[in-house]
Order: sequence, then C-alpha cells, then structure tokens
Amino acid sequence: MRHSILFLLFILFTTPSFANCNADEQVGFRSYNFRIENDYFNNEDSNYTSGVILSGVTHDFKGDVRNECLPVISRLHGRLLSFMNDELFKKKEGSSKNIYFTGSQLMYTPVDDKTPSVIKDDRPYAGILSLAVGVNERHRNQFDGTQVLNTKELTLGIIGPASFARQTQNFVHDRFNVYRAAGWNNQLSNEPAAMLLIEKKIKSDLQQNSYTPGISKDLIRFYGLRVGNIETSLNLGLEGRYGLNIPNDFGSTPSYPGCDNTAPSSGSSETCTDKGELMLPIPLGAHLFALAELKAVAYDFSLDGNIFANNHHVHKEPFVGLIAVGLNSLIPIPGNKNLKLTLTQYIQSKEFKEQKTADKYVSFTVGLDF
Repeated sequence: MRHSILFLLFILFTTPSFANCNADEQVGFRSYNFRIENDYFNNEDSNYTSGVILSGVTHDFKGDVRNECLPVISRLHGRLLSFMNDELFKKKEGSSKNIYFTGSQLMYTPVDDKTPSVIKDDRPYAGILSLAVGVNERHRNQFDGTQVLNTKELTLGIIGPASFARQTQNFVHDRFNVYRAAGWNNQLSNEPAAMLLIEKKIKSDLQQNSYTPGISKDLIRFYGLRVGNIETSLNLGLEGRYGLNIPNDFGSTPSYPGCDNTAPSSGSSETCTDKGELMLPIPLGAHLFALAELKAVAYDFSLDGNIFANNHHVHKEPFVGLIAVGLNSLIPIPGNKNLKLTLTQYIQSKEFKEQKTADKYVSFTVGLDF
C-alpha cells in the first residue's frame, strides 16, 4: 500500500524542469483530485473491488506545449500522443485546451476469495497500476450552439504482481482486521499495459462562465472508443445534472474525462483580475447527477486474462450497462479556491456469463480547484 501510494504521488507530482521552457510552454496545475472506489459499502468484496486514483489537471494552454515541458514521467505519453496527432499539444484558435494526469491502482477478485485454488467459473485475480495522460479540447459548435469536448488519452501501466495490488489489499485488510484473500497466487501474470481513449462530449451552451448561477439543469451526451490490452470497447451514454451553481464542465461522474471540474474553460471563465484571481469564482453549490452508459466490449484484461499468456479467464458479456447516481458539492475556501466533495454509487450489469449478480461499488472524491 505505502509503496503504491508513493509511486502514484511520484507519477502525478514530479515537476518538469522549466530551464528551457518559457511561461507559455510551462504546465501549471489548477486542480488535484483524490478518489477511492470500493465495494465495501455495498457489503461486497469481489469483482471490481477497489481503486485508488490521483489526478492533476493543468490550466488552459497559453501557447504550444512542448514535450520537454511536461513532467518527466509523462513524456513518453506525450511523444506517443504527438506522433498520433502532431497538433494535439498546440494552442488552437477558437478552442481551449488543458492536460490531465491520472495515476491509478485498480484490483479485481472473485466472489469466493477464501479459496486458494483457481475458481474456474469466476473471474481471475487481477491488478493494474497505471498512468494516463490526456488532452481535453473544448469549442463551441457554430451550427447548433452546443459546447463540445474532445478528449484523447493514453494509458501506460503494468498488469500483474508488479501492480502491487495484492500487497495493497493485504495492507488494508490487516489494518481493518479483515481476513486476507487466499487466491492471489493465481493472479494474472506481469504484462505491460496500454490503452488509447478517444471520446466526444456534447452539451447545451447554457453559460459562458465558470458556472451557471442559481438552480439549473443540464444534459451531457457522450460516445467514445478505447483500444488496447487494458480494454477495447465502444461506449455511448448520457449524464444529467440538477442543482445549485452547476460548474461549467462536462459532467460530475468522476471516472469520466472532462469531469472532476477538469474541462478547459469556456469564454471568460479564466479571465483574471489585476490580482490574478478569476473574475467569477464558483460560489457554494451542490447538485445531483445521474449517468447511464452502454458499452460494447471486445476485450477486457480483467475478464479475458493476459493477452500474451494462456491463463485463467471467463466468458465476458459483449454488452455491459452501467448506471451511476451521485451528489457533488463545491465549497469555497480562502484564496479563491474550491473544495470539492463527490459521492457516487455505481451499478454495473453482469460483465461475464458466469457472474451471479450485478457489480456495485461506491466512489468518494475529494478535490481542490484553484
């Protein structure tokens, strides 16, 4: 556990050397988020059983961002993303862009975690430790007046014992005096992991500043593609929100791009006073949100097993549905900052044919926006 958390902190907050970078090329963070996902609050300890996620989001691009101005550990991601699209890290007229970095450790276990042998009709033990680097690009559609967010994200990591998933779970279970899962010796083998995500989100253009004042509602529709040996899938979905002073981002479900109040700014929302403060900081607010998603899955490492080894796997369902409901609150704190608290309940349909019940887990996010 301690080693994993330290590694994630190193991933996210290793600062670049700005010796050869001018002010417009530097990456400055404006938001940090810490998220825990666990099925404990649903009285379960199986399937997607736990996740620890740390993320950092930059201010909007002031100019073109050179790869050598990114944090050192993310420059491979930068080179690969630039190879796929050499305009990705360049400022674009009529659009706003930012970069986000997400370090995560996720783990999966079968329902019967007291049996030391392989359970043939249940999913394998699996863990992954990864870093994702993504670029959000936001613009206004001139034809219908909607706001559009395009996201390209590359995840690199490691599947298997090197993810330290076993050690993390054992550490937590020991501290809470819970028995250790007995079958981690059967977990998936070590394997490098990579996944490219491309996603588009669309919403009504309700407000050209950092939030919509008063009581309001919005609807965000999205669709995307994931390709890699972590997951290969197509997805589409909707997220709706209702409440007070809703942020002008692209959703509140924390595990999706453009959420966590991490979308680039729109219009004047990052216009600053002479003191460097935002013209319209977000006041106290709270809102409810709900998301529905349908996914067509071609490959999932946690179900299909290692791609480069013939080991335990189950027969996945080709289509998976997910529903998420939650509450998001933003609390102003001194220094023109916001403390963000988000509580989310996820319910996911059966992922594989041998699965007895739907998977349920809770997510709690603490964020700081400034």
